[in-house]
Amino acid sequence: MNIKTLLLVCVTSLLVSCNKADVFSKLDKDFPHNRWEQTDAKTYEFTISDDTKLYDLIFRFSYVFDYQFQSIPLDFTITDPSGNVEKFSLNLQIKDSSGKELGDCIGDLCDLHHTIKEKAKLTKGNYKLTVANSFHGPYLPNVFGVGLDVSTAK
Repeated sequence: MNIKTLLLVCVTSLLVSCNKADVFSKLDKDFPHNRWEQTDAKTYEFTISDDTKLYDLIFRFSYVFDYQFQSIPLDFTITDPSGNVEKFSLNLQIKDSSGKELGDCIGDLCDLHHTIKEKAKLTKGNYKLTVANSFHGPYLPNVFGVGLDVSTAK
């Protein structure tokens, strides 16, 4: 019995230590037929309770191995506690110039983490981040998940 308990504690500690997001973490995986519709913007709401620290905001993208695009266009909107809105776009690089996957891949599943804000000074309060794909078609194919991690900067 003690060995099982020890094993359970070790496995749980390992799983918890793999997730570096100590403020907020969410991965949306509801993509019928692995298609991220252009009209399906994803929204994440999180709260900052300590404004003496710096924070990293990390966008997560899970996709099918050997993705057919080298990059994908994304549009972000961040609303801070005072109602100020920041909008920006980025081309998320999926592959490098030689065609090598930039994500961590296991089998057919790849996970890519991209820092969209690094060591950012965030005021206390509630934030809302919305991300949408601005792909030229009605949907972005071969998507398993989209998410956001918010963590204390190291």
